[in-house]
Amino acid sequence: MILRMPHYYKAFRCIADKCRDNCCIGWEIDIDEETACTYEGAGGEFGERLRKNIAVGETVSFILGENERCPFLNSRNLCDIILNMGEESLCYICREHPRYYEWYGDIKEGGVGLACEEAARLILGSKAPFSYYETEIEEEPDCYPEMELFHLLEMAREAIISHLSDESMGIKQRLRDIVLYGKRLQDNLDSGEYSLPLIERAKPFKNEDMCEIFRFMASLEPINREWEGYLREKKALSEKIPKGFEYDSKVSRYLSNIAVYFIWRYFMKGVFEGEILSAVVLSAVSTAFIGRLYECEAYEGKELTLELCAERARLFSKELEYSEENVSALHDSAYNEFYPK
Repeated sequence: MILRMPHYYKAFRCIADKCRDNCCIGWEIDIDEETACTYEGAGGEFGERLRKNIAVGETVSFILGENERCPFLNSRNLCDIILNMGEESLCYICREHPRYYEWYGDIKEGGVGLACEEAARLILGSKAPFSYYETEIEEEPDCYPEMELFHLLEMAREAIISHLSDESMGIKQRLRDIVLYGKRLQDNLDSGEYSLPLIERAKPFKNEDMCEIFRFMASLEPINREWEGYLREKKALSEKIPKGFEYDSKVSRYLSNIAVYFIWRYFMKGVFEGEILSAVVLSAVSTAFIGRLYECEAYEGKELTLELCAERARLFSKELEYSEENVSALHDSAYNEFYPK
């Protein structure tokens, strides 16, 4: 099997105790069956500690402690399981986070998620044009797609990523262009025509109102209650920002990298159900919304540093991407709230 990963993946390293939003705090951590058996057979005092802090029900999971901390996250914010048993003893979710994967027959694609602060810094801060590398791995093929459509979508994704990376035009224009392209590609596929349209310059859509996007985002189920207050605050600021704001080239690059991240992660999934436009809209709306958050920060007089921009993107990603319901709602919005008009 071939594994495809973004060019920045090799640079990713978990920053462990230096992480400000530790993934071992505030999340229910399920334990896969193989690891649960390992923990069940672990000997000594640490084995006893493992079993006392694991709940067995419909799923096997760690019993979270005060402030929803994993019981094995010690006072130095290091993992006691790694310290006592080695990193290979981690359960699947702890071992792989924030990595994600998708399977397309004998091709497996993946990357690191924007909701991780170190991954967000890598994604936004990348100055090289987006590319991916391939390695051979020992894994059985899975979920074969219709290969003609798969190869067509590969070419479409390459065209979209290339367009998003073209800094000769503003990022807002690039986002409009890919939405129009996604609509035309979807129309072609719906009519049984397996051909790629050209990416053309799109006029502003009538439904680009940021108030509507804020309203939609506020309707989603929040993972972190603090997000609700943050959203209300930024919505009020958004309504005060005068028209005509343009990002400097640095922030525009951050946003194009974010848009490419969403396209890389979600676009090819449409090969199984033929839903292409929804992934393009997800990318465009998410990027435009994050960009508006940046505008709000700038309106308050804050410098749009990589650190600040990565943190705001991470905050959004955590709220959207770690809820299947929220991701589905944004996909569905491609055909109601955000359908290009």
